[in-house]
Amino acid sequence: MKKLFFLCLLAVSSLALSAQTPKGASNQVTVLCKITSAPANTDNIILYEQIGMAYKEITRGPKQADESYLLTLPSGKARIYSIGFNETMNGRIILGEEAQVTLYANAQFMEKGRTLNSKANKALELMRKRTEELRTKSDELRVEFRQAKSGGDATVIKTVSNRLADLGKEKLRFLDSLKTGNPMLWRSASLQLSPDYFQGQEGYQDELEFYNKEFFRYADWKDAAYEETPDVFDAFQNYMALLSQLGAGAVGSRQMGEAQLAKLKPGTKLYRRAMSGLLAGMKTTNHPDFANFAKKYIEMYRGDDLGDVVSLEYELRKTSTFTPGMEVPDLVGNTPNGDSYALSKMKGKVVLIDFWASWCGPCRRENPNVVAMYNKYKDKGFDILGVSLDREENAWKRAIEQDGLLWHHISDLKGWSSEHAKLYSVSSIPQTLLIDKEGKIIQRNLRGEQLGEKLKELFGE
Repeated sequence: MKKLFFLCLLAVSSLALSAQTPKGASNQVTVLCKITSAPANTDNIILYEQIGMAYKEITRGPKQADESYLLTLPSGKARIYSIGFNETMNGRIILGEEAQVTLYANAQFMEKGRTLNSKANKALELMRKRTEELRTKSDELRVEFRQAKSGGDATVIKTVSNRLADLGKEKLRFLDSLKTGNPMLWRSASLQLSPDYFQGQEGYQDELEFYNKEFFRYADWKDAAYEETPDVFDAFQNYMALLSQLGAGAVGSRQMGEAQLAKLKPGTKLYRRAMSGLLAGMKTTNHPDFANFAKKYIEMYRGDDLGDVVSLEYELRKTSTFTPGMEVPDLVGNTPNGDSYALSKMKGKVVLIDFWASWCGPCRRENPNVVAMYNKYKDKGFDILGVSLDREENAWKRAIEQDGLLWHHISDLKGWSSEHAKLYSVSSIPQTLLIDKEGKIIQRNLRGEQLGEKLKELFGE
């Protein structure tokens, strides 16, 4: 009965797809997307090529009368794409050789979507499932191995090591079967799996040395087709995260990452995917060299920005607002009088950027101290820019007058949705940044006596 139901469903899907496929589309791939929980007012589903942090749009599929989406692209060599509604709501799909594919997915979980009438995507789904099983086994056995080593029981260490060795053979059998049967999926799986460290392996001082040298053992960088494999990004991100987990220092982990990168040819998509993966790994592990490495990436790819360069520049501007000595991004907004004013106009003065709001009790209680500091040092080169997180213009103006805040003020009147707050990563108020005459951070979050002491240090009594 279940088999009959499935066959009926398949027949209905095929008929629906045939009814919506444009005439003369024999050289096209047609994807019928049945998506639940799609974002409101979304008229298109988008097909991307993921190149590291960047998502390059390939084509769009418009919404149909029955709320499905119909996407078409020229047929050709099968490739792994990403399909979804934006750079975070998408999942992988293989398209190119099969004329018709039906995709069923929840928009919130596109990576878990399922296809009908597609052998290629069925194979992709099975590969994902199997690699996930093998990775889970690795994670569990690695924990057991570390616990066994910590306990010092030679028998337990040997037992777990044997299981890890067997798991390695299991991974190789799986990869070998893919390499002969489906090279595209083999390349993908070779980057999702890595060998495991265990007792008895010669030539390695510890886990860190082993994984630094062997993490990419299953991948073959001489294979030109890795140029089109999006999993390169994930692999390099996971590699950097593992180095951090194993205790690699900031200098060591960066040198290891750059050594892996040096094995690849600059100027290729493979190199870009790998470099952006290292960057993503640095970001997730709060690597102190993230900013410098990001600047290098921006310099390399500014002339070929796919959205990732702009995004990184914005990220650096936000990151810079926490680092003493870094130049802060400009703030431009409307004054209480409706004019435009910018922080950059205040260069040449020591400036306190004060994030506050009329409804913020702690802010209002701190204001008398800020007024006192302003009056004491304003003739010595000290100034203030008040950045309000108000929504009500009249409340903002009234608080300025009531508290005697005679300095410069701006606000976009968006409350917690303030673009100014986002740019400076402000998630609570009151919050301040003291910057020098060149617009570089002296210190963040100085208030009360601490602010007074710092200004005294800068200007004297």
